[in-house]
Amino acid sequence: MVKSKRNVVVNMTKVTKNPGEKKKKLVSTIKDIVDQYKFIYLFTFENMRNNKLKTVRTEWSSSKFLFGKNKVLSVGLGKGEEDELRPNLHKLAEHLEGECGLFFTNEPKDKVFQYFTNYSEKDFPRSGFVSDETITIKEGPIVGMTHSMETYLRGLGLPTTLKNGVIFVDREYTLCEAGVAVTPEQSQLLKLFNHDISEFKFHIKGYWNEDEFTLCEESQE
Repeated sequence: MVKSKRNVVVNMTKVTKNPGEKKKKLVSTIKDIVDQYKFIYLFTFENMRNNKLKTVRTEWSSSKFLFGKNKVLSVGLGKGEEDELRPNLHKLAEHLEGECGLFFTNEPKDKVFQYFTNYSEKDFPRSGFVSDETITIKEGPIVGMTHSMETYLRGLGLPTTLKNGVIFVDREYTLCEAGVAVTPEQSQLLKLFNHDISEFKFHIKGYWNEDEFTLCEESQE
């Protein structure tokens, strides 16, 4: 008797989470916590780094940060007087533009402004970062790198040669140019040569407190 072979069909379709559920959860979270905090700040940020944001969250553990699509955050707060969760929250929602987030807290206003105005963390730039300075590396030997790095450096665009086990830069080379977006290769080179020219920081656009929204003067310019 000949046994027949069974064809096994493997479903390769990836199961993805319903994006609609994520939106509903964010809206629900806003509704659940809005009455727990006296202040809601609207802020923008530059050069966000998740590991550094995690540290900020820890320092403000009694407060809450929320990030998401601006349209979803706006729905959560309320787009108008008829559906806003609290009076004048729709005015905050109107200023949800670009890369921004919400910060819910009961901490004093002066403490919040002092912290976020002065907060700044240096980091290495990623691809697409626009530097405000031009950085070059001079012709000559590179100190502190092993000869095995030469091929890798050359692959990143740096004009190098290996002489007696020492890496030499053949001519002056621009690692990045002021006003021009950094390429992936330049990003790697800037990190290798320890140029942490990127800066993670916050800007407070406005805040809601006691049913009133205040737009910061800097945001009105």
